[in-house]
Amino acid sequence: MSRSTFSILFYANKSKLKNGIVPIMGRVTINGTQSQFSCKQSIPLDLWDVKDNHARELNRTNEQHQQEVGNLKRILNRVYRWFPSFKRFLNMERECLQYGFNEEQTDKLMHGHTINYSGWLHSNEYRRNALADNVSTRVIRDEKRNLFLHINQTPIAQWFKEQFRIGQSESQSKGIRR
Repeated sequence: MSRSTFSILFYANKSKLKNGIVPIMGRVTINGTQSQFSCKQSIPLDLWDVKDNHARELNRTNEQHQQEVGNLKRILNRVYRWFPSFKRFLNMERECLQYGFNEEQTDKLMHGHTINYSGWLHSNEYRRNALADNVSTRVIRDEKRNLFLHINQTPIAQWFKEQFRIGQSESQSKGIRR
């Protein structure tokens, strides 16, 4: 049985140098047969390490990125301090989208509007969908400024329980009267 060989090499195609940018190419060799391909990526020639055939670390760009991230974190922390309800609004927005409301509906709910909704709503807790037929939906704030989604003036967790008949006795779920 003969020995099989395989190798892969990436290189910058200097013959296609344009404005200091070169395309990254690849070459696969199997048992001496070569096949070349374009990686569909380009890089400034000065960032390509010819000896090791890979891109050099972009320390300058990475440092700038880390600085931007740090600045955004500081700004976000200030926003959280100045507007304590901001996190609650972000969480409620995420929940509304997870339940199945689209962005326009979620925006109206977050602005305190009541919307009428017909369609499927998803419960992550029960991993099930429930059909909502022309229900009235609204985000309510309690005295502690917490946000709750209500459907037909019922908290959504309770509404899902009612839809899935969770917590009802056997006779109630079958419609038998006592």
